[in-house]
Amino acid sequence: MTPVDPTELSPPAAGGGALRALAGRLAGLLRPEPSPRSAAAARALAQEEVAGLGYMLAARLAALGVMAVWVLATLPIERSGLYFAVIAAFAALGVPPWLLARRAGAASAAAAPFLMLDAALLAYVLIFPDSYATEGWTPQLNLRLPSVLYVAVFLVSVSLSHSPRLVLLTGLAAIGAWTAGVLRVAAMPGAVVQTSVAALQSAASPEEVVADFLDPAVVSLTALYNQLMALGLITLILAMSVWRSRRLVRRSVEAETQRLALSRYFSPELIGQLEKDPGALDRPTRGPAAVLFADMVGFTTICERMGPEALVAFLGEFHARLARAAFDHGGTVDKYLGDAIMVHFGTPRARPDDAARALACAGAMLAAIDRWNRERAARGEPAVEIGVGLHHGEVLAGNIGDARRVEYTVLGDVVNVASRLEKLCRDLDARLVVSDACVEAARAAGAEPLRLVPGLVPDASRQVRGRSEPVAVWRL
Repeated sequence: MTPVDPTELSPPAAGGGALRALAGRLAGLLRPEPSPRSAAAARALAQEEVAGLGYMLAARLAALGVMAVWVLATLPIERSGLYFAVIAAFAALGVPPWLLARRAGAASAAAAPFLMLDAALLAYVLIFPDSYATEGWTPQLNLRLPSVLYVAVFLVSVSLSHSPRLVLLTGLAAIGAWTAGVLRVAAMPGAVVQTSVAALQSAASPEEVVADFLDPAVVSLTALYNQLMALGLITLILAMSVWRSRRLVRRSVEAETQRLALSRYFSPELIGQLEKDPGALDRPTRGPAAVLFADMVGFTTICERMGPEALVAFLGEFHARLARAAFDHGGTVDKYLGDAIMVHFGTPRARPDDAARALACAGAMLAAIDRWNRERAARGEPAVEIGVGLHHGEVLAGNIGDARRVEYTVLGDVVNVASRLEKLCRDLDARLVVSDACVEAARAAGAEPLRLVPGLVPDASRQVRGRSEPVAVWRL
């Protein structure tokens, strides 16, 4: 399974380690985001971004609706026109990014220009008074209001976009627009620019300092510095939060993709065990296991009567029925070999009843094919016959291959004998040939083989290719 970075789960180490960990996370916001390991993860992130713009639009419209009600409740109707126009403009600006993102399948590029325009328009509306302002009210007095809080709310809404770059870009645009607006007011005729440091260093009395601060023409750069610091920290924290959530989404999707891949080979119970011990498959193990081969009889004749598409669909249905029986009995599907399937029981961890479950699985496979044949007969299609070979003994299990292609499989004499027993089905005109070793292993686990596979009978010892000693077998 996907390894989890410990720094994602535990707080940074104290001292210099904490600073290095924090610096690494901040640098992660500026570095290009690593490509997802799977196409599914890439699609999920793109879908989250587009969906995020939808949530952002919904939040914007809800907030603007509240503000419209607030304007109606607190202002005379003759002073409401401009405010409603501004509210309508903000509502309209939120729609194009969402529509463009849905069409393009990507959020950041579509939304960025509109969010930058949002930031500029918001700063202008909050800083510069409207034509209905009270006589004597100055743009400098507008800066005394806590209007910057609306910019913070705007930044918080952008975090719904699920794009840390979009949050950073919008934050920088908002900081730039707000700074430009304040500096424009500070450059107006009659404006008096002050800082708290200059006021404290002056020889003025406390009363004079307070009077200067309350002067309607004063613009405090100290207030601007604090506002920019707050907006910068909000932007950074939001970007880190979104970046963190993207990592979690990506890992969750990639873990689910790997789980789906494992589900093609392992039963749900074994998948749960592998999630607890992700490296289990990388450690070769030697131990007892049962190996089953099932092969279709007369596959070549069937192929001749089918086109490529029909043949692929036919094999898919055939394999699905056999694999379902294997998973229902806790088996591991090793591979599909054309019209055959290889399954083992006892991997990646051996269990006392591996042989019994393998026998029960063989019976379930035969029953599944019988049910399928009844369905096929009702459609006028020919019956399908299979031969199943089963052996039990010691195998070597693990990941085999190189860095480019790895396959989890089992090796050993047991695999060869099981394959030969499946081929022996044709010579014995049997549907199932089981080694005596597998039958005895099932009995040792407390199972009765004849109950697991009714009709199973002992046969003479058979010589199989590749073995000097004959193999005692049972057949159905």
